[in-house]
Amino acid sequence: MQTALRATLIEDAATRLLDAERSVRRIAPLTEAHPDLSEPEAYAIAARTFALRGKEQVGYKLGYTSAAMRAQMKIDRPNYGRLAAGTEIRDAGTVDGDRLVHPLIEPEIALRTRADLHGHPDAQELRDAIDAVMPSLEIVDTRYRSYRFEAVDNIADNSSSARFVLGPPRPLKGEDLALTTAELAINGQVVAGGIGADALGSPLTALAWLVERLAAEGSTLPAGSIILTGGLTRAYPVMPGQAARASFSDLGQVGVQF
Repeated sequence: MQTALRATLIEDAATRLLDAERSVRRIAPLTEAHPDLSEPEAYAIAARTFALRGKEQVGYKLGYTSAAMRAQMKIDRPNYGRLAAGTEIRDAGTVDGDRLVHPLIEPEIALRTRADLHGHPDAQELRDAIDAVMPSLEIVDTRYRSYRFEAVDNIADNSSSARFVLGPPRPLKGEDLALTTAELAINGQVVAGGIGADALGSPLTALAWLVERLAAEGSTLPAGSIILTGGLTRAYPVMPGQAARASFSDLGQVGVQF
């Protein structure tokens, strides 16, 4: 049972994170003051922050589904955050860097659902529930003073969710998304490459992880959700004046300007 003290911690942390986001201000990781912060409490903080933001939820983003990202941030397991309406940037559009603390970018395979998903779906149920697959870029950001934090800090900070860009949607046919390759270029220079298998073995496996994680919390992944299945490379910093583009075999390209 949640004590009044821990409920106050959750409310205070959520308010602090939201204030930092709105004022584009860096704060200390929550674990500096609360080293015993638990994973359920961290997810509760993220949920409360999202509620205080007052924006519609349009989907989920997965974090640390790739070994490259887990190694970069020394985090040993995946997590999830919520995608808010108004944080999508149109393909080839512009990100306002003044509203972000220290943004990084990573290429991802995005999915959109046509049916609710819950419980423990098998591979065919997952494929049948997918309305579209899209090339995507995620711009991650953290409200903490540096990109160094514990796993629970990142969960509480909505898995560093900030902005996302979706390329043209296409139906999922018989292709194996685990074999889809991706290249990330900044100002025309390729900086990294990855493959769909880097997302927990497959973007569909990543989707299954999310559905099962939500089911454990008593929730369902609703139809119409956008799911960013996780970075296929490590995350790269982006500066004003730079352009980023991700190119995917079978899925095409998606880009954004800073």
